Amino acid sequence: MAAAGGMALRADAQSSAAAPVPRPLVTAVFPSTPPESALIFRRIRGAGATVTRFALYWSHVARKRPETAQEARDPAFAGYDWRQYDQRVRWAVASGLRPLLTFQEAPSWAHKGPDYAVTDVDGAAFANFARAAATRYSGRYAGLPRVRYWMVWNEPNLGTYLNPQFREGKPYAPLVYRDLVNRVADAVHGVRSDNLVVAGGTAPFTAWTKDSKERWGMGPLTFMRAMLCLSQTRKPKPVCSARAKFDVWAHHPYTSGGPTHHAFRPDDVSLGDLPEMRAVLDAAIQYRRIASRATPQFWVTEFSWDTKPPDPGGLSLTLHGRWAAEALYQMWKSRVSLVTWWGIRDQSYPAFPFQSGLYLRGSTIERDRPKPAFRAFRFPFVAYPRGGGVLVWGRVPSSRTALVRIEQKVGAEWRSLAVRRADRYGIFAATLPRRGRGVLRARAGAETSLSFSLTSPSDRFLYPFGDWHP
Repeated sequence: MAAAGGMALRADAQSSAAAPVPRPLVTAVFPSTPPESALIFRRIRGAGATVTRFALYWSHVARKRPETAQEARDPAFAGYDWRQYDQRVRWAVASGLRPLLTFQEAPSWAHKGPDYAVTDVDGAAFANFARAAATRYSGRYAGLPRVRYWMVWNEPNLGTYLNPQFREGKPYAPLVYRDLVNRVADAVHGVRSDNLVVAGGTAPFTAWTKDSKERWGMGPLTFMRAMLCLSQTRKPKPVCSARAKFDVWAHHPYTSGGPTHHAFRPDDVSLGDLPEMRAVLDAAIQYRRIASRATPQFWVTEFSWDTKPPDPGGLSLTLHGRWAAEALYQMWKSRVSLVTWWGIRDQSYPAFPFQSGLYLRGSTIERDRPKPAFRAFRFPFVAYPRGGGVLVWGRVPSSRTALVRIEQKVGAEWRSLAVRRADRYGIFAATLPRRGRGVLRARAGAETSLSFSLTSPSDRFLYPFGDWHP
C-alpha cells in the first residue's frame, strides 16, 4: 500500500465499469437565517459549494410604488432600498460564490390579498422590477458584482405563495405562473442575454387545508404539466401552443424517508421520483414547449433533513451524513446538474422549525460546529454491493480532475483498493472487485470522505422537517 505522503498515485488503466458520460454536479447552500455575515458565505464555500441561493423580496425593496414604468425599471429609483441585498451579493461573490436570487413576495400595491399568499400579481410591474434588479446586478452598475442566476418565485404550486391555485376546479396558478416567468425572462434576458432564468422551484407535496377538505396546492407534476402545456398523462403530449421561456427547471424534493424513497401521491415528487419529473421536462423539450437558448437544465433548489440534535424528530447525525451523500448521488443519476442544501447552520431551536444546517448552531456563528453532513456534502462518496463487486461514486471537493484513492478498512488499517481519476467536474465512478465487508472511503490528496458502510440501513418513514409540521 502506498502511503499518502509517499509514492505518487497512478490511475488504473482498466476499470470493470464503463466510464460515465461526464456530467457536472454543482452544489449550492442557503445562507440560513439572520444574522448573516461574511463568515457565513465563506463557510458555504468551504462546504464545496460554488453557488448560494437567497430570496430577493420585491416587497422589501419596493418601499414606494413607482409612478411610471421608467421609474420601476430604474435601479436608482428613490423608492427602492437595495442595501441588504447589495451586501449579501458582495459577501457571496467575495467568497467565490455565484448568487442565485429568487424573486419573491410582491408588495401589497402589486396584487390583491395578503402579502405572502400573492393573488392576481401585476405581471407588468413584476417584469419592470425584474429589469431593475437585473440591471443593478449586471456587473456594469455602480461597481456591484454580477448576478447571472434569477429564479421566478418560490414553490408556486402552493397557495401559500401563489393564489388561487384553482378556478372552477381546474389548475389556474400554472397559467398565471407561465405568464410571470415569460415576462421576467424577457426582462432579465433583455439586460444580459446569457442570464439564466430558473422556473419551477416546486414544492414536493400536494398541500391540503388542515381539515383535509380542500387542496391548498397541487402536486408538482400536475403543476408542471399544466404550466408546460402538456397533458396530465403518464406520457404527456402537447395540449396547447403556449411556450414557457426559461433556462432551468427546478424542484424541491424533500423526502419523508431515505434518498430512494418515493412520495405517497402519484403527482408528488421526492428524491425517488425525480426520474418522473425529468421525463416531463424531456417531453416539454421534445415538443418544444420551452423557449431557451440552450437545452434547459434540471436543478434542485432546496432539499435537506433535520437532525437530532437539536430536533427530537430528526435524523441521527451519522445517518444524516450518509443520506446527504446518497442524495447527491441519486440526484446526479437523475441528471440534476445543481443541488441546493437548505441551510448552512441550524435555526434557533425550538423557536424556529428548520434544524437541517450543515453546522450545529452555537451561541455565536464562530462557535457553530460542522455536522458529518458538512463533510458528506463537501466530498460525497457512496459504495454499493453489485453482484460480486462494489459500485463506487463520488465528487472531489475541488470539482476538478484529480486522482482519487478508494480505501477499505481492514481491522484498524485503511488499505487501498484502487485509484481512479475524477473527470473534469470532479466526478469519479467505477465498479471494483469486492473484498470483504469493511467500510470504504475515498481519498483525494490529504482529504478523505466519510466512511461508507456496504450494509445499507433500511428505509423508513421520517418527516424531513422532524417534529415541525406546517
